[in-house]
Amino acid sequence: MVGIPTKYIDAHCYLYEFPDDYIEKVVRELIILAVSDDRSSSQRTTVLSTEYSTVYACIGVHPWEVGEQEVDIEFFKKLVEKCEKVVCIGEIGLDRLFVPHTYNLQLEVFVKFLELAHEYDLAVNLHAAGAWRDVFDLVIKYDINRAIFHWYTGPLNLLEELIETGYKISINPSLYFQKKHRRVLEACPLKAILTESDGPYKYRGLYLRPDLIPELVETIALIKNVDVNSLIKVINQNLKDIVK
Repeated sequence: MVGIPTKYIDAHCYLYEFPDDYIEKVVRELIILAVSDDRSSSQRTTVLSTEYSTVYACIGVHPWEVGEQEVDIEFFKKLVEKCEKVVCIGEIGLDRLFVPHTYNLQLEVFVKFLELAHEYDLAVNLHAAGAWRDVFDLVIKYDINRAIFHWYTGPLNLLEELIETGYKISINPSLYFQKKHRRVLEACPLKAILTESDGPYKYRGLYLRPDLIPELVETIALIKNVDVNSLIKVINQNLKDIVK
C-alpha cells in the first residue's frame, strides 16, 4: 500500500466477474480489494492483481461454495507464495442463515483458511451471515491480527468488541434500504469503517458495483457529519491498517 495515491476504496468486490472494459475503467478510480469464492476465481483474482497496480487479491472459498468442490489448501498456499499481491484470505467464513445444512463442513474449511492466514500473517475478508459471534470467536482463537467483517449487520454489542480488537467492518450501498446496516454505520466510529460494493450483486433492485462507491462515500459523510475528503483519507488509512 505504500506509495499508492489516496483513492476511493472498494474493500470487497468480485472483480473477476466484471467485463474487461469495466475493470479497465474502475481500476483507475478505486483501490480494490478483490475477493474470490473458489479455486478458479482465486487464480483469476491473482492474475488481475498483477495486471493492475490498484488491485489487491483475496483468495479462498466462500461458505456458499463449501461442499461443491474439495478444498486443497496446498493450492491456496502456492498462490500466496507465488503472488506477492495476495494480501488477504477471503471471502471466507460461516453462514447459518442461507446454507445452514453445510455448517459443519463450512467450519472445517474455515479453520483451514484461518490457519493459512495466521501462518502467512494475512488479513481475512469475512462472511458471517447468521454467525457473527461464531466467526468473531474463531478469528480471535486463531490469532488473526487483521480482519474485515464484510456487510456487517450483526449485534451492536459485538460491533464494540470488533472495534476494540482493531478489526474493521465494510459498509455498502445496501444502507439506502437496509435499516440494520444503517444502524451499524451510525454506531461505528470512522476508524473502523471501510467501503465496499460486494459487486456484482443485485440487492432490492440495486445492482451493486464499484462505481457506486463515490456516492456511497458522500452518503456516509452526510450521516457521520464529516467532510468527504477527510472521510476518504480516513478510509484509506483504515485499509492500510488491514493490508500490510
